[in-house]
Amino acid sequence: MKRIHADDAKQSTLIDFLPVIEGDPNDHNTIFTTLKECMRLFKDKVTIVTFDLPIWLKAVDIIKQANLPIIPQLGGFHLLKSYLGSLGNIMEDSGLLELIQLIYPGCTTANHILDGGCFDKAICAHLLMISRS
Repeated sequence: MKRIHADDAKQSTLIDFLPVIEGDPNDHNTIFTTLKECMRLFKDKVTIVTFDLPIWLKAVDIIKQANLPIIPQLGGFHLLKSYLGSLGNIMEDSGLLELIQLIYPGCTTANHILDGGCFDKAICAHLLMISRS
């Protein structure tokens, strides 16, 4: 096996901190500067940039308007919250609200879970519902 795979040497991966860009992260100019800096650093490569939800929404608009060759990616936490909110919207009249109210009494917590909020309680409630079915 060693002889067969002798030429399969892998390149080492470099993980490093990028320079800090001073500015309000919610400002369109700061987001645009960040996107341009990413394009400069990764000249001929596809650039994938990860944002949280509020900044991702603005970055998508900037990328579309400026026609930048960048793929905006939503961070894992906000992606999961968005998914849970979509699930709550799709299952709105299915009795899911009432089921969650059995787990967490009170309508505000259950409504917040179905909106994609209360992340920790939403995960717990969905896991409980899956394990009971």
